Amino acid sequence: MKVKEIIITALNYVDRGDISAALSDGAALSDEQDSAVKTMLFCYNAVENELARYYFPLEHTQNLVSPTGAYSYTGFMYSPVKILGVTDNGKAVDYTVNPKELRTESKKITVRYSYVPQKKTIDGDSAFSGMLADEAVIAAGAASEYCLLNGEISLAELWESRYRGAIDRASKNFTGLNIPPRRWV
Repeated sequence: MKVKEIIITALNYVDRGDISAALSDGAALSDEQDSAVKTMLFCYNAVENELARYYFPLEHTQNLVSPTGAYSYTGFMYSPVKILGVTDNGKAVDYTVNPKELRTESKKITVRYSYVPQKKTIDGDSAFSGMLADEAVIAAGAASEYCLLNGEISLAELWESRYRGAIDRASKNFTGLNIPPRRWV
């Protein structure tokens, strides 16, 4: 899924068809339209981050080497949220984590971790394949955030409700998934 397509859908959800049409056609945007697109992109990134952290974790497995057994998180391909397991030649090894690095006695490890996606640009690809968090789910969440930022509380509540409903339906495919309450900032 392309970020641009999701943003176009979200803009249509919030009755900004003028901007979505301009984006679809590749037309030049006015300053106000460009600002609205940047705001929607901010909202998109917030929703994608929330989905990855709390509802549909993104996982990655990576091989790492360190002569000291200290593995800085900056050396990971993605920003880890939670270390799910560490092995050395297929055998689980003990490890400790601190804010800057993972430490173990092994000099060569395979680490499996959940991560948050990098911030996207309008021309980027979504971190989700669409299997659980599809275009409509992400667009509804972004629309809710956008309306909230613009002071349209009743519309924000409507899109929030649709977003939560879509997450609830999709999460039934995840057994044992606990859905925490949303924290408005």
